[in-house]
Amino acid sequence: MTKAVLAFDLGTGGCKAALVDPAARVVGTAFVAYDTGYPAPGRHEQRPADWWDAVVRSARELLASDAGRYEVVAVGLSGHSLAMVPVDADANPLLPAVPIWSDTRGEDAAAAYFAAAGPTHASGAEDAWYGRTGNGFPRGMYTVFKAAWLRSAHPDVAARTVRILGSKDWVNARLTGVQRTDQSYASGSGAYDLATRRMLPDVLAALDLPADWWPEMVASTAVVGHVTASAATATGLPAGIPVVAGGVDNSCMALGAGLDRAGEAYVSLGSSNWVTVAAAEPVLDPVGRPFVFDHVLPGLYISALSTFGGGSSLNWLAGVLGRDGDLDALLDEAAAAPVGADGLTCVPTLAGGTVAEGGPAVRGAFLGLDLGHTHGHLARALVEGIGFSLADAARAMLVDVPAEITATGGGARGRLMLQVLADLIGRPVSRPDAAQHGAALGAATLALLGTGAWTGTGPLRAARHAALRVDPRPELADAYALPRVRFDAARSATRTHATATASK
Repeated sequence: MTKAVLAFDLGTGGCKAALVDPAARVVGTAFVAYDTGYPAPGRHEQRPADWWDAVVRSARELLASDAGRYEVVAVGLSGHSLAMVPVDADANPLLPAVPIWSDTRGEDAAAAYFAAAGPTHASGAEDAWYGRTGNGFPRGMYTVFKAAWLRSAHPDVAARTVRILGSKDWVNARLTGVQRTDQSYASGSGAYDLATRRMLPDVLAALDLPADWWPEMVASTAVVGHVTASAATATGLPAGIPVVAGGVDNSCMALGAGLDRAGEAYVSLGSSNWVTVAAAEPVLDPVGRPFVFDHVLPGLYISALSTFGGGSSLNWLAGVLGRDGDLDALLDEAAAAPVGADGLTCVPTLAGGTVAEGGPAVRGAFLGLDLGHTHGHLARALVEGIGFSLADAARAMLVDVPAEITATGGGARGRLMLQVLADLIGRPVSRPDAAQHGAALGAATLALLGTGAWTGTGPLRAARHAALRVDPRPELADAYALPRVRFDAARSATRTHATATASK
């Protein structure tokens, strides 16, 4: 049998298991979805039990379909960021459902933390915190503020809490019995110093959070433990094989997309979308607020600007139009509609926005609807809205725009989104043949490096091939000009509406 590693990509919508061989080929995948609950405005939560069930089911499905061709020798995980799982000493979750990355229930605690600096200094205090942490998402999303919410809202649970774990760290604990994290995941905590790569005791103390709630940090390639007998029985994995720490999804995706050295960039097209660069120093801007994570490779950071309205907004549109399971056909209809969607404009921030887009209170909009518009026009306007947002992010992040942009994620499988991006950024956009497996490929790379199968990322580079490449169409620049003006006006209006609503 050929040796392979098993990577789990614990995403927002489900868990993907991928078998990756030593030549960096994805030789098999399985996917199990899980639900997100929305019990109240700003609350987005998932059940850790569902994560484990998805890990178990996807592993068993993949191993059964493999028919013994590959010997699994190690496990690596990528996990969605900013999750807060309070656990006891045995890693049992103390809440049945926990806040995930997009949850903003920490906002009151964040507001109080910065207000403590005084009304004239609160804004400066937040800028200083951002400069230390690079945490550019809306502040209430960050784990320390969710942990402060836990102490206030559930003091009984807080009293029994031994650790606060992230998504992939909790799964690692179920696999190995060991509670650890890595620097890339810790850098999304709200209390991690990018300069020293250590937790910030002053932030934890100000929020009255125990320092030992935060697990020990190890390198993303470090072996944190081995698959226990009980985990082996559940998953079908061989008992005793090593499990590496893995990394936060943003950093694993960057590695899987080929960002293994400074100066490289890619665009991710998933539930949310972002433009990411790898560099030896974090890219910080107090106005646009790029978010920064430690890279899963030493000595690097990844910095990104995002729009939350990506694949989640497209899936929403397909659902409300009665086109569930028909998204590809809907996008074909969008491709047939003209640039500008015959006057229809969409701001895609249906799930709230980044700081630059207006924050968590902002919402999306369709403007200019008339009786002649079709499903294809609606989808075209949404794709263009996503494209305008990502083009803005690219201009802000890429001082030297690469000759070609790599696109990854499920949204990269179709031509339309890549074509719109190429038109608006003015560079070719390519989709590698493993575009939908970026995070899993990154996690697998960490397992291969951590167990000594690889001594560097050369095999990952050698395996990359473009499955689709589209060139920009400069002759359409004039056609995009008026839609661009309409989009800017519409986005400004949604910001104003969010501000007015928040002030009531």
